[in-house]
Amino acid sequence: MSQGKLLSLISSPFTCLCRNQAKGQHLTLLNRSLSFSSSRCSEDNKDYEINPEFINRNDRCLEYKNLLPRRKGWQYQRPTKEFYYRLTINPTAAKIEAILEHSSGRKVVSASSAEWAIRQFLYSGRDLSAAVNLGRVFAERCLKAGIVSAFYDPNTDVHGSEKVKVILKALEEAGIQIGEDEVFEKKFRPGINYDGKNRLGEGKRPDDVQIIQ
Repeated sequence: MSQGKLLSLISSPFTCLCRNQAKGQHLTLLNRSLSFSSSRCSEDNKDYEINPEFINRNDRCLEYKNLLPRRKGWQYQRPTKEFYYRLTINPTAAKIEAILEHSSGRKVVSASSAEWAIRQFLYSGRDLSAAVNLGRVFAERCLKAGIVSAFYDPNTDVHGSEKVKVILKALEEAGIQIGEDEVFEKKFRPGINYDGKNRLGEGKRPDDVQIIQ
């Protein structure tokens, strides 16, 4: 008898024993997990209570409702900073790029015809059909990010470019509003009305103090 056959005969019982032990351990772990999950699901969340205080940590919530004051910057500053999100379209000789920038300077959403995920479905990366498809993809990314409106300054892009017009049309058809609404201002502001009559020694009149509701 060769040495290889002798080693195989000796090691086979030990191998079967180890496999059986490992299989038994897996079965016990599976039974424990099933028992735990069934016991947890049987409670039907009867002991859970809803917290009456809700804190919204979404930074874009006030921007979405046009309640957050915008940054105005200097009076004659160009390009202007009075926006939440600014749309910039850059058509070049090699590609077409659309960028959505936050007022803080961070790039939120971007799309380019040079991306392989978009370029592989295009005949050319710089014609009108590429601009249309780029606008559709860019609009879908904006909607998934929760952005439905954007400020657009035509002075920053190419004047009268057909590609820019096609992209803007594709965005509007997808549900993206070009141009942001006005910010809702508060009707009453706390404090003293210094424009009214409030001289020393005179009692305050109801017209001089703003009522806070």
